[in-house]
Amino acid sequence: MAVRYPDSRKEETHARIVASASELLREAGVNGIGVADLMRSVGLTHGGFYAHFDSKEALVGESVSTALGQTIAHLRAAAEEAPKNGARQAIAATYLNAKHRDHPERGCAAAALGADVSRLAPATRAAFEGRLEEMLAMLAEYSGARGEAARDKAIVMFSTMVGAMVLARAVRTKPLSEEILEAARQSV
Repeated sequence: MAVRYPDSRKEETHARIVASASELLREAGVNGIGVADLMRSVGLTHGGFYAHFDSKEALVGESVSTALGQTIAHLRAAAEEAPKNGARQAIAATYLNAKHRDHPERGCAAAALGADVSRLAPATRAAFEGRLEEMLAMLAEYSGARGEAARDKAIVMFSTMVGAMVLARAVRTKPLSEEILEAARQSV
């Protein structure tokens, strides 16, 4: 007779899989980790994967959404803790630093997986785009502008931060990497 577990256990397991995948995908890229390795990271078998997800792509979409949600919350907290008129600088300092550069597995999914996501199925791209809209709305709140100008500033700010993080991770020398991060912090 099979043991039946409560629904809450399945939800907890699902959340553990997504959390682990979120880190592993940001660290290794979408094609850098397989389902078997992913499931092993949470102490489960490959076969258990399909009780939670229809496909690897479904997991990727949920993991990217979760990761971007974490980044939004982290940046919002930095903005809220900043002194008056210092929110943008706090967001930039929180995002554009060596700790974020050196730990992509805990960082922004846009910087770690943006190029990968652009090649994935429409559903995954839609999940990414939904969180991107949330990010832009949050950044617009702290842009110092209103309306369309606030959104434009948010787009420029996030594009600058993500691009700088990608470049800072890609170069081989720390001085150039630091220079990229500092220039981006100053510009946003």
